[in-house]
Amino acid sequence: MMKTKRKNSEVSAGTPKKKKVQFSEPAKENQSFKSKKNTGKPQEENKNAKFKNKPKTDSKNGDNFKPKSKLGDKGNKFASKTKGNFVKNSNGKFNKVSNAKGKPNFSNNKNPKEQEGEKPKWSEMKKEKKNLRLIRRKAKATAEIFEISHKAKLLSAQIQRKVVKQDFRMKVCKELHSLLKGQYKSIALTHDLSRVIQVLLKHSSDEIKNEISEELLDIMVPMMQSKYAQHAVKRIMKYGTDVIRHEVIKRFFGHVVSLATHTISAPVLDYTYGEFATKKEKLHMQQEFYGELYKNSKDDKVKTLSDTYKDTPEMKSAILQSCKANIQKILDKNLHDSELFQTVLYDYIRECTPEDKVELISTLSPLIVPLSNSLPGVNAASICVWQGTNKDKKTILKVVKEHVVSLCKHKTAYRLLITIFDAVDDTVLVKKAIVSTIASNLKDVAKDHWGKMVLHWLVKPKDSAAFHPSFIKFLEDGAKSGTSKKDADLRTSELQEAILPVLKQEILSDPEFWLSNKANFLLTLAVLSIETSKDSLEALAKVICQTDWKVKIDEKEVLAVEDAGIHMCLKKLATLDKDKTEDTFGEVMCEQLNDDVIKIWIPTNRGCFFLLKIIENNEEKIANKLIKKIKPHSNLVKQQTTEGAKLLLQKIQKK
Repeated sequence: MMKTKRKNSEVSAGTPKKKKVQFSEPAKENQSFKSKKNTGKPQEENKNAKFKNKPKTDSKNGDNFKPKSKLGDKGNKFASKTKGNFVKNSNGKFNKVSNAKGKPNFSNNKNPKEQEGEKPKWSEMKKEKKNLRLIRRKAKATAEIFEISHKAKLLSAQIQRKVVKQDFRMKVCKELHSLLKGQYKSIALTHDLSRVIQVLLKHSSDEIKNEISEELLDIMVPMMQSKYAQHAVKRIMKYGTDVIRHEVIKRFFGHVVSLATHTISAPVLDYTYGEFATKKEKLHMQQEFYGELYKNSKDDKVKTLSDTYKDTPEMKSAILQSCKANIQKILDKNLHDSELFQTVLYDYIRECTPEDKVELISTLSPLIVPLSNSLPGVNAASICVWQGTNKDKKTILKVVKEHVVSLCKHKTAYRLLITIFDAVDDTVLVKKAIVSTIASNLKDVAKDHWGKMVLHWLVKPKDSAAFHPSFIKFLEDGAKSGTSKKDADLRTSELQEAILPVLKQEILSDPEFWLSNKANFLLTLAVLSIETSKDSLEALAKVICQTDWKVKIDEKEVLAVEDAGIHMCLKKLATLDKDKTEDTFGEVMCEQLNDDVIKIWIPTNRGCFFLLKIIENNEEKIANKLIKKIKPHSNLVKQQTTEGAKLLLQKIQKK
């Protein structure tokens, strides 16, 4: 027998009938509103429209009732723990705001036009904001200063226009200067009017620049440390006269260390030191790092750190400690990319105790790349390579690996790579980290002057034809004080294995490039002096024996044989044949040389000397072949009055 639910027709007045919450579609216009409470009376089907969408409310607190999700409050990630609505008041605190029905009252926050349903006019709102901004500025400053600043900005805008004539620009500069004269100190540190000063310093006459600079001299140090005014100091140094520049530098004395350790002023100080300071001013700046003694008084006799305690050796420890503290301040703030700092660092690292040197080298090893931006900096970096531990050297190679090509092409940093080649025993790691990258970017590196120096050292170290004797001596002295133990010749041969095959292949594929100038030719000679092949010599001889083989000198095309540098290299190339019996350059030249080329070379002095050099440095058999080729042109040789032609004629007539 099926059980059926019993319908209770009578419901007591005190206990309202519970209904399940139903999630249905939004009520349509003719749909009746179902009341939550059942009073027993029939429902009114046509209620007033305002009750149609009335939200259900909790009978206890009157808040808007929202059905719980199936997961409950705990499952709802963004469920609010607080009840009611909160509005932030003027004090920054949140107050609970609700109307009589428990709904938040946002009516006061709305624009009247938005309440009416109209869109706001943005142009009017922008004008209102601009006016409010002007009112606030007037309130902060006096009316007089506000008017001056407004007018100054308008005038500076006219000066900066590119289409303005010079006469009009100078006239406006005078007007702007007369407006601001006497007030430069008060406006120099502001963000807007400091730009006006920069405009004047760039475009005005020398007289106005001097007047502005003289007025600002007393606040030069605060200006250097100001985010905005530091640009004005740069303009004074760039566009000012020499007299005013040196006056500005004088104001730095006594504050050099504090300026060098300030993140804003340090680059400006370095710019001044590198570009405009005299040798004497540079020494005075360096002295302030040596201790408080030189802050207010300078000594022209003190040129390095060791000079400070030459007469008083008992002061050495105190001076070194003071210098170390100043260096550490700059390292702590990562302001080590400065020529002034690197000069002081190089002085200190040569004089400090072995314990301090070990500590400093471990600190500097990760910073080796920016240290190489100046000559004293790269010298300090070289000391780190020579005297560092194996761990320090590995750190240096790891850092250098990411910047190999750019270091090769830098005017001072290339010396760091040469030092590594000359001092690091782990050639396997050097080849993997540095030489492999150079080999894969060979043409790019070889196009640069400093890059060719790096390649030349890899192929033929300490070659006096390419490197200055002072640089060779510097490396030799450093290697003696270093920790390297491997034999120098063994290290050189191991590095050559990685670069020579690539260079030989490049010479074969593009011989014109490797003979295009003296530096390239010298590198080619270095390669051929170690290892030659007939294929390489043939490729070079084909280029040399071209009738149109020319090079550019000062934007003028000249016969390559007549160029002094290339002529010297050609004679050295001919000299390589001495004491050789096969695969000689002279043999290849006999095959490639023709009458047209001989007719071009004989009228030139250097051309005759080159032919003479080939004859002198080869076996009699090859020399006779060359003479046979030149003899038909004896009359042309006799017509020449040059020394080379005379000597060549004597050589031909003997045979």
